[in-house]
Amino acid sequence: MKILHMADVHLDSKLTRYLDNEKARERRNEILLTYRDAVRYAAENGVEVIIIAGDLFDVRKISATARDAVRDSIEQNPEITFFYLRGNHDADSFVQAVIEKSGKLPDNLKMFTREWTSYRFTAKDGTAIVVTGAEMDAENASSLTASLALDHSDFNIVTLHGQETETASKKDAEVIPLREYKNRGIDYMALGHIHEPKIQKLDARGVYSYSGCLEGRGYDESGEHGFNIIEVTLDSGAYHREVRFVPFAKRQVSRVQVDLSDVEVTDSPQIIRLVQSELDRAGVTSKDMVRIELCGRIGTGIDIDTEYIRKSLEDGFFHVKVVDGTKPFINYDEFALDMSLRGEFVRLIKAKQEQGLIDAESAAKITRTGIDVLAGEEGAL
Repeated sequence: MKILHMADVHLDSKLTRYLDNEKARERRNEILLTYRDAVRYAAENGVEVIIIAGDLFDVRKISATARDAVRDSIEQNPEITFFYLRGNHDADSFVQAVIEKSGKLPDNLKMFTREWTSYRFTAKDGTAIVVTGAEMDAENASSLTASLALDHSDFNIVTLHGQETETASKKDAEVIPLREYKNRGIDYMALGHIHEPKIQKLDARGVYSYSGCLEGRGYDESGEHGFNIIEVTLDSGAYHREVRFVPFAKRQVSRVQVDLSDVEVTDSPQIIRLVQSELDRAGVTSKDMVRIELCGRIGTGIDIDTEYIRKSLEDGFFHVKVVDGTKPFINYDEFALDMSLRGEFVRLIKAKQEQGLIDAESAAKITRTGIDVLAGEEGAL
């Protein structure tokens, strides 16, 4: 039996933090298409169960386009059973809209409540699994573990949406204390809420996994994104489990660091060439979103114009963001014999640093700013 585990699709996300309205609309449609294509992948590859572990939608008032596309994906694939556990972003609007249109939920859509709900599913090959889940909130999070009862002879999948922790805390809502789920007969925990894919051992018997989001929406969601495929087989009365992550995103969200410390950098055009070379080396393509992080220590005479660098590169990618994280490097020997006001200022700051009145980092920043001001520029700390 094959099972697809996805989570944190966040359909209808605004996406306007980095993107303009036109590109945000394009990206929202892409995420919806990725969801649709994931269901199509399941249908074409013999997947019989899809588990959606929360945050299928991002907003309470969902668009008709997203609502109808999700409903259609379920109704048009009756051979797949969908287990949909709502997360902290999901609301009742999707379920209510489907019931209003069709009179009831599709037979192949299974939902969960605030208490543990279990479904037994038997595949075409005779393999059986039990899917158990509960929707977490501030009131029930601390009591769920005590009420979980599983038959250890079953192949048990437990689905939840929340933040993993080692121990429970009454102050924290929507947390999953992993220690309390150990040795409970769990074979696979299908989790949602964390947007990076992760598969880890739970105990001697089972594993827990965050499938991550289907598509990265911002630069805090860089890296590969997709879903998990769990294959369950029964051999000589014993269940066997294989879990693999399937990268499936239409666009990659990348963060690329460019260290300028050991490079003779003199101007922005040179920095642009260095950045482009690093992007090529990192395999960033034209369809990707990329955050370029300039770092390292550079001399005081170098002016980094992040907006100019961004504009120079933006036509080659879906979106570009440039961040200047460089730190100033001051070669005090260059100013030792400088009899100008600039030299006097630099020597004064160096003396303050040697006296322990300011640290090296602050001294470098103050020195660079002072040099800019004395050169007639508007320096700012």
